[in-house]
Amino acid sequence: MRKTEVIRLISIALIIAAVSSAVACAPAGTVSLDAPAISSLTPEHPDVYPVGNTRITCVAASKDGSALTYQWVCNDGTITGSGATVTWEAPKTYGDFHIMCTVYDAAGHKSSQTTTVTVLVRDPSKCCR
Repeated sequence: MRKTEVIRLISIALIIAAVSSAVACAPAGTVSLDAPAISSLTPEHPDVYPVGNTRITCVAASKDGSALTYQWVCNDGTITGSGATVTWEAPKTYGDFHIMCTVYDAAGHKSSQTTTVTVLVRDPSKCCR
């Protein structure tokens, strides 16, 4: 066997090992061709004031037409409601806040998407007139 053939075979073996390792280390449930498709996750108001709120809607569809369930989480603030549209109430602090929706189909396949809402500093010159 020539040196170039040996190098080529070793390269192919390394690529196969890397791909196999990546697939084996993928978190369960994150790689599925059958997972529901999320086409949008949209806040009605992407900017709010402290303790303000915005409706957030997730538009999704299952691959097989089965019913979907929705799970909502956020890094701060309060989520009320359930299903495809919820209301997020901002905390008393300022900054960017992330709201994630995970959609499950009847077979347990899932997809997730995250949106960001910014809590703005209220302009004191526009208050209390």
